[in-house]
Amino acid sequence: MAMKLSDLNTPCFVLDINKVEHNATRMRATCERLQLKLRPHTKTHKTLEAALIQTGGSKRCIAVSTLAEAEFYASHGFDDILLAYPITESKIARCLDLMQKLESFHVFVSGPDGVSTLKAHEADLPPPKVWSVVLEVDAGYGRTGFDIEGQEVMDAVQTITESARMSLAGVYCHCGDSYVIWSKTDREKLQRNTVQLLCSLQNRLKDFGVTCPFGTGSTPTCSLPIDLNKSLSEFHPGNYIFYDYQQYLLNACRESDIAGRVMTRVVAHKPEKSMILVDCGFTAISHDGMRQQLPDDDFCLIQGESNLKLIGMSQELGQIVAKLGDLDCTQYPIGTIFFLYPYHSCATAAMHSEYYVHSDNQVVGKWTPVKGW
Repeated sequence: MAMKLSDLNTPCFVLDINKVEHNATRMRATCERLQLKLRPHTKTHKTLEAALIQTGGSKRCIAVSTLAEAEFYASHGFDDILLAYPITESKIARCLDLMQKLESFHVFVSGPDGVSTLKAHEADLPPPKVWSVVLEVDAGYGRTGFDIEGQEVMDAVQTITESARMSLAGVYCHCGDSYVIWSKTDREKLQRNTVQLLCSLQNRLKDFGVTCPFGTGSTPTCSLPIDLNKSLSEFHPGNYIFYDYQQYLLNACRESDIAGRVMTRVVAHKPEKSMILVDCGFTAISHDGMRQQLPDDDFCLIQGESNLKLIGMSQELGQIVAKLGDLDCTQYPIGTIFFLYPYHSCATAAMHSEYYVHSDNQVVGKWTPVKGW
């Protein structure tokens, strides 16, 4: 029997398949316009179905954040997989197994220790396999990666290119600081600076006799790219497939582009506090956004209810009040359904063991993400 959204138990994570497909198509078109290869990140959804949509059905050229994802996609026929996470000794055995199974499996090296780790395991790969290495560089975000202007990255390039058991597959820079820059003009300056630094490093490598793909990523910058990105080779965005309230606030998408929502129901009234309670606690949407200085001091968007906001959560309950005036609880009877646009869809999706896929109001499928590390 066909199911409608209203037939689902709550809380649950629901995906509009038409918006998912639209977001994927638009990012592919952006990359085609800029003449860049798209290597979509799967960490937002971690599902077979969304990865097929992102790759246009090719099952090639993806980035993952965990070995569990890499193994999951490899077992379903995907290839050319980048583990976009710093390589460490504890991951070597599983990486070796993936190297044997896949035609192309690439590892991330974010510092000198990563180079040393791979160097110590050169002999573990049977010929003709070699470690395919992507160097992560830091252009100012300050999380992981070689200093983009430092000597250590050149030392790493030299070690890799002089080795018979390693090859340099590329250089990547995550533009993560774009998530905390609310001004479009300032984000464009950040993009320009990042691309210029990457081009400068590209020239240093050319002087050294080395050429390889250069890529960058972050949904805010890839959704609103400057033309200077044509100087690069690849884009690696991930969140764009669902988008979220954060991306909306950053003007990276429209509200109508947000594909993922948490469906929740009113379960109790607190009229003396002008408050209603819903069955969406932090285990259904996550705490992401609560510490940000957001408009209206909220951390999600309640679809179609511009005067309501979620102000707090316990494990299984959410508190909703009016932004202006008192909330009349009688306007929202027990069982009333709300749809919440999460602040960070990657974090929200991680809270759910299944996603309900719909077209209009009709449930058309259920996707199961891979879990664990």
